[in-house]
Amino acid sequence: MFDDAAARRYLAGLAPVAEGSVRWLIHDQARHWVSVVDTALASLRQDCAHVLSTLPEEDPDASLVEAIRAFLAEGPDRTPHVIALSCAVLMQSMGDPDAVFARIQSGVMATLVDAEDVVVRPVAA
Repeated sequence: MFDDAAARRYLAGLAPVAEGSVRWLIHDQARHWVSVVDTALASLRQDCAHVLSTLPEEDPDASLVEAIRAFLAEGPDRTPHVIALSCAVLMQSMGDPDAVFARIQSGVMATLVDAEDVVVRPVAA
């Protein structure tokens, strides 16, 4: 189970996010693995748009979840892919790019992966 309070304590000890970047936390419960990555907002916008342009018409949400799980299985070198896919999950659920990126910029985002689901949301304040 993901612990927002523990995540906030850990994140508080990190250097501030660089100007023009966002911070993303990835938690894979099955592998007992957590990664915190800072990524440039401009490249995230491009990567997210690319992911959305390649989604299949049939069940795009399942496709995104499957891809996130596959990239996590490949290891930490794939975290940029997981972040782009997570952004696409938000786009699929919210629909409005401006709202998605406002949400992403409002705090640390988290991609939480467990046996049943993949959830993309802000780390609770």
